[in-house]
Amino acid sequence: MPKNKKITKYHFLLLSVIGLVLLMAVSTALWYFISPRLHEFNDALPFFLLSTLRIFFVILIIGTVLVLLTSIFEKNFLIANFAVKLFIKIVYPIVVFLGSLLGFSKEALGESYIKVNDSLVRALKPRYNPDDVIILLPHCLQNTDCSIRITVDVNNCKNCGKCTIGKILEIANNFGVEVFVATGGTLARRIITEQKPKLILAVACYRDLVSGIQDAYPINTFGIMNIRPFGPCVNTGVDTDEIETTLKRVIKV
Repeated sequence: MPKNKKITKYHFLLLSVIGLVLLMAVSTALWYFISPRLHEFNDALPFFLLSTLRIFFVILIIGTVLVLLTSIFEKNFLIANFAVKLFIKIVYPIVVFLGSLLGFSKEALGESYIKVNDSLVRALKPRYNPDDVIILLPHCLQNTDCSIRITVDVNNCKNCGKCTIGKILEIANNFGVEVFVATGGTLARRIITEQKPKLILAVACYRDLVSGIQDAYPINTFGIMNIRPFGPCVNTGVDTDEIETTLKRVIKV
């Protein structure tokens, strides 16, 4: 798709609807072709399978509509947030496959997915104590010329202004939230296991955010994509205003 095209959550939502419609069409066609064979085993078997398929379609349609309403209006139309996560986790591979056929890049689809996820979390109107929230940052936010080891303790940062780490620490301290820097997925998972947060505010590239959001479930995760003026994994940045705005929404006052 054109690079100047703005990616929104609606790209993922639209593709998910198309994907689910195709899934229902393929399932129906498959039943149609195998039903004559099923009659040979038992006359009631095709009817049973068709009834099961119809019930599945009704549940799928209702669930899809509720997820769409929740994401679009950012109001919780679902009783449990696991339904939202399950929908996204199952639908994501379908959307990636369909989107690739339509010329969407994986990065564009990942960015749209992250925006859908964030809208669903916002719909739950979560409010947490500062101790229950962590900010998880990638090490590539640190300037490559810096010799300070912030992966051991992010508070070693001298706030020299060469990168956004210092500003993020300043914001986090104002809200009483801890900040951690991960060098990869393994360390990020260990941090989550040790800290046991109820909400994660994660900064990373689209690939790490997509996998991280799914791996962290059932912990709610806000994803903020980093800015990569020099390419991936080198001197990246992040919109610190977005971090501050997100914390204002989720921290109890």
